[in-house]
Amino acid sequence: MLAIPFVVAALGIWTGCDDGAGTDSTITPVEMPFADKFQLEQVITPEQSMESPIVRISGVSWNGDRFAIADVSEANAKLFSIDGSLLATVGRSGEGPGEFTAARYPALADGRLFVADGALGRVSVWTESGELERDIQIGAGFISDFALLPDGRLVFTGIGFGTPGAAMGVFADDGTALAQGLFTTTVLPADADPEAPWANMRQTMFAVANDTAWAVSTISDSLWAIPLAADTLRAESRRLAISGYVAPAAPAAPLRSLQDLSAWGSSFHGAAPPVASSELLVFPFVQGVLNNGDPTILVVRDGEGDWYALNDPPPVIAAFADRLLVIHNPLEDPVELAVYAKRSARVSR
Repeated sequence: MLAIPFVVAALGIWTGCDDGAGTDSTITPVEMPFADKFQLEQVITPEQSMESPIVRISGVSWNGDRFAIADVSEANAKLFSIDGSLLATVGRSGEGPGEFTAARYPALADGRLFVADGALGRVSVWTESGELERDIQIGAGFISDFALLPDGRLVFTGIGFGTPGAAMGVFADDGTALAQGLFTTTVLPADADPEAPWANMRQTMFAVANDTAWAVSTISDSLWAIPLAADTLRAESRRLAISGYVAPAAPAAPLRSLQDLSAWGSSFHGAAPPVASSELLVFPFVQGVLNNGDPTILVVRDGEGDWYALNDPPPVIAAFADRLLVIHNPLEDPVELAVYAKRSARVSR
C-alpha cells in the first residue's frame, strides 16, 4: 500500500493548540481506495415532484436525522427526513423577504434552517415547518461559502466584507461585522501576480471545527487554518504535496480563451467545499476542473487523528459523526444520495 507524503501542520482543532495551527511537520497519510475506509450504509432517494424538483444542488446540511438541500436553480431550499421524505420547501425567486436569487449553503441548528443567498449578501432564517423568521443582511457583495457557529455567529467567505481584499468575515447574528481576514494575496499560488485578472476567479470554501475554519481555494493546493475567536482572522498555510499531482500555476493574463486556463486546469486544487463533523474533517481535491472523470482524491482526518488519502471517492456533500453523505449517482436523474459509515478497523501504517 503506497503512502503519499503531505506537508501539513499539526492541526490545532485536533491537537488542542491554542491558535488552531501548530508547527509545520510532514504527515504521511495512508493511501487507499475510498471503499476500504468507508462502507455503504444507506441509499436515499429524496422526494421530488414536477412542482418541487431538485435541479442543481448548491449546498447541503445534515444533522443525522434530517438534511437540507439548497437549489440555486429553483431558488429555494428543501428539508428532508433521513428516509428522503420532503418535510418543507422554503423560498422562491426574487429579492424580497425570504426570496432568493442564489440560494446556497444551508445550515440546520436549534430547529431552524439558515440559507445564504450568494448574490444578495444575506441569510434567511426559517423554522423547520417552513415559516420565515427573519433575514440577516451582512452586506457582502458575493458569498462563496457560509457556516453557522454553535454560538450563533455567522462565517462567510466571498467578496465585499468591508476591508478591501478580505475573503472571510465573521458576523454576529444581527449582521454586525466582528472580524475580517484571509486576504486575496493569501489564497493565490506561490509567485502569482495578485493584480492579474485571473486572480479574481478564486472561490474560497471552508468547514469549521472547534472554532477553527479550514479553508481551500479553487486556485490553490493549500489549506489554511483560521482560528475564529480572534478579532483579526490570521490564516496559516498548510501546503499539500501529493505525489502525482501538478502544483497550480498562474494562467496567462489577460484571459482570452480556455487555453489560457490550461496550466490551472491540469493542477491539483480545491474542488468542492470541505465538510466537517465531530469526528471527520474532509477536503475534496481534483486534478482538472471537476468534470466527470477528472482524477479526484479525498483528504480525510478522522477522529483518531489519522490522515488518509482516498482515491476514487464519490462526491461528498456533508458529514455527521463518523458518516459521510454523498451523491450516489452523479449526472443521473432522479438524484440519489447515500450514507457511508467509516469502517471500524484502523489501518496500520
